[in-house]
Formats: sequence, structure tokens, C-alpha cells
Amino acid sequence: MAKVAPAHKISSDILNDLKKTKIIATLGPACDNPKTILALIQHGVNIFRINCSHTDEAGIRRLVRMVRSVAKKVDLPVGVLVDLQGPKIRVGEFLDREMKLMRGSTVTLKVTKDKSDGSFIPVQYEGFYDDVENGGRILLDDGKIGLEVLLKAHGVIKARVINGGTLLNKKGINLPDSTITADPITKTDLENLQTGLEEGADFVALSFVSKAEEILEMKSIIKKQGKLTAVVAKIERHEAVKNMDSIIEVSDAVMIARGDLGVELPLSTVPVIQRKIIHKCHKMAKPVIVATQMMESMISNPRPSRSDVSDVSGAVHAYADALMLSGETSTGSYPVECVTEMRSTALEMENYQTSGSTIRQWEMRKVVPDQAEAIAKAGVSLGELLNVKGIVVVTKSGFMVKQMAALHPTLPVYAFTPHEMTMRQLAMVRGVFPFCLKFKKEFTFSLPAMMKHLKQKGFLRKNDKVVIVAGVKAGNVDGTNTVRVETVV
Repeated sequence: MAKVAPAHKISSDILNDLKKTKIIATLGPACDNPKTILALIQHGVNIFRINCSHTDEAGIRRLVRMVRSVAKKVDLPVGVLVDLQGPKIRVGEFLDREMKLMRGSTVTLKVTKDKSDGSFIPVQYEGFYDDVENGGRILLDDGKIGLEVLLKAHGVIKARVINGGTLLNKKGINLPDSTITADPITKTDLENLQTGLEEGADFVALSFVSKAEEILEMKSIIKKQGKLTAVVAKIERHEAVKNMDSIIEVSDAVMIARGDLGVELPLSTVPVIQRKIIHKCHKMAKPVIVATQMMESMISNPRPSRSDVSDVSGAVHAYADALMLSGETSTGSYPVECVTEMRSTALEMENYQTSGSTIRQWEMRKVVPDQAEAIAKAGVSLGELLNVKGIVVVTKSGFMVKQMAALHPTLPVYAFTPHEMTMRQLAMVRGVFPFCLKFKKEFTFSLPAMMKHLKQKGFLRKNDKVVIVAGVKAGNVDGTNTVRVETVV
């Protein structure tokens, strides 16, 4: 008989309210301990993000191992995402730690590692002079301060202050009218990537992506290491928006990083761009993450603002696979409460969607382009017509599972895979509950073990009906060719 990891005990509250939308929590001082990580998992976190902008090599190793240790104790598929920081496009340092910029005044900017005495703005990014264009905008500190380039000459840039303010050390720079020539994969990124791969990270996120070739380069590096780590493309530049179709096509998953996106482009366009990216990811069966300021109000408050709840609810309504928390869990005062509120909000919208009061997107698809989507649609349709308790998918790489999840079934999808990393990567996909199982040569021999496991977990009961989607040879890539109905015994 096929062997499955021992069934863990899930609380009745979690069992009765299994959410489909996944939650990604960023690790930081507020949750840098096993006790809080355990609480976050128990309240709905599926993936933990390690922000390399605030973590060194030793920190990455320690955090991955801490998450793995806690997840192993509760026997849950919890993934780890290593988020590379990308090129540092930031101002340098001031002797007085700040520089006041008055509206209408003219300022000087130059690339230097020296501290400024306040007579100029130091810039850390070496390609700054070449990338900036005459007449272009320079936005500082998340767009709070705006400059317009007047003149470039002899390595120095003169600019007029459009929106003034106090500029502090190391604040970020955005160039919405320019093309950044810096390679998004820096030396530091390569070092952090290597550490993440050695520790078995499930995902790596590439910052400041502008074109598909950068994702392919990252995939090539990972492949040469013999690893299966998934690559997440962070769409946060205006160039990435222009190239979103090709970027999504070659990525394993996509993150809509609304922070820099809202600085690079007019804020009014960000919600529309978010919808477009989500829709395109669904069409290509790629998991999509909505990130930045999802529950920002809970960094310092025990209850969320109404606008934050609406934001989360809207992303769930659009069938985003995952929602990401940043400062809310890394440095906020209420990390566990924040996850609890997000989970509760997601469940409310999911219950509304399941009630049949929304239009099913997959029912509007007129053309079936290939066998995989046809089988996925057949499995979902059969399951919902018969009102079964779930869809069981046997998979090796997770490909068929993503095809089914992209159709937004109201039924839970139970994915069985022989690979632990595939199991953890599927923890990011909406509505999927993954398990690791070592298959026999044909899935029919493993079926009793799968059904027993789901009964032990409390997902199924005797006489429940489920739809099985698999290949005759279990886990064979591109070999899914069976859709059948089974009754739990």
C-alpha cells in the first residue's frame, strides 16, 4: 500500500472553514520565533516570505529551518518564498541624516558613495546618470518627493523640485519615465539565491523584472543547480506592465507588487492593471499574488480599516490565488490578529462566490485549446453537476492541479504528489489542499491510501463521492487521461 505521512490533527474551526485563498506572511522581528510562526500557520498562513532586503545569508538559513521545523510538527504543507532585493536604486546618506527640499528650487544629484553635506543628493545606483532622461521625472521616498530633470552634464544632474519635503538617508528612487538598465539579478541576489536553493526554498521572487528574458535567466541558474524552485515574477515597473504577457508566460507565478507599481504609474491605473494581470494569469493557469498594503491599518491597530477589508475582499472576488502581508506581520503589533482578519474576510467572499450568486468565469470559455484544459474542465463540470465532496488530482509536477484551479471550482481540490516541494508549491494555489504520497505504478493501487488519508484528515466521510483526475500511470507528466467518480468506503 502507498505510504502517506501520518495524519495531523486539525482544529475543528480550521476544518469547518477551509479557505481557498492562500495567505503569505513576511517574516520579521514581530514573528521571528517558533511560537508566533505556529500561531500564524494555525490561523491561516500557507507561505512564509523572507525579505532579503532585511536579511543576510545566516538569517535566510535560520528562518527557512525555523519554518520547516514548525511545519513538520503540525504536518502541514507550508511553503517558503525567498524574495530577492534586486538592484538598490536609492539615495545615499547625508551628514545630517536628511536634506530639506523646497518646492520650485533647483537641486543637484550625482552618483557617489560619499555622504552629502546637504548641497547635493547622493545616489547609490551607478547607472543613474545614464538612465535618467532630460525632462523625465525622479520620484523619491515612494513618490512623496518629485523632481523634474532640467540638465545632464559632466556626470551631474540638475533638477527642479516639483513636490518638496524632507529626504532621509537610503530612501528609494523611482524613474517612471526611464528604462532601468541595471541587471535585476545582482551579486548579492545570486548569493542569497544560492543560500535559498541550498536550504530547499520552494519559491524565489525576482524584483524589478522588466522582461521575460530575466525570468528565463533566473530559471537557467536554478536548473543548472538541479533544483525545482519556482520563480515568481514581481511586476512593479512600468516596463513589466508593457511586457506582462511574455513575463507571465515564462514565470511559475506572478506577484502584483503594488507599492512601486503605484509610484511608477498613476495610482488610478493600478486597480485596472491588477485585474488585467489576474485575468491573464488565470488564462495561463499561473498562480497570482496580490501584495502591498493589504491590511496596512493593522500594523498599529488591532482592527482593520474598512478600506483594507474591501481591498482584501476585492482581490478574493477576482480569484487571486494568494494575498501577501508585509509590514503587517514582519514588524506590526498584531501579526496573528491580522492573519485572522484576512482569513475571515476571505472566507466571507468565498462563501458568497460558492453560493452561486456570481458568474463562473470558466463557463464562459468557448474554446478549449488542448487536452489538459479539456480534462480539467471535464473534472470540474462532472464534480459540480454531481455535487461531490471534492476533486482528487494525482500529479507529479502540479501542472494539472493548476489547470483545474484556474477554472475556479467551488469544490476543494485535493492534490496528491510524490514530491514534497511540489506539495509545498501547490500550497500557494487557490482552493488546493496538497499532500505528499509515494505512488504505486498505477494510481488505482494508491487510491485506497488516498481515500484513507482524506478520511483521517477529516475532509471526507464514508459514502462521500469524489471525482478522481489522474493518469493510468500515476504522476506521469502529460499523462493525465482519466476522469472518474469514486465513492468513499
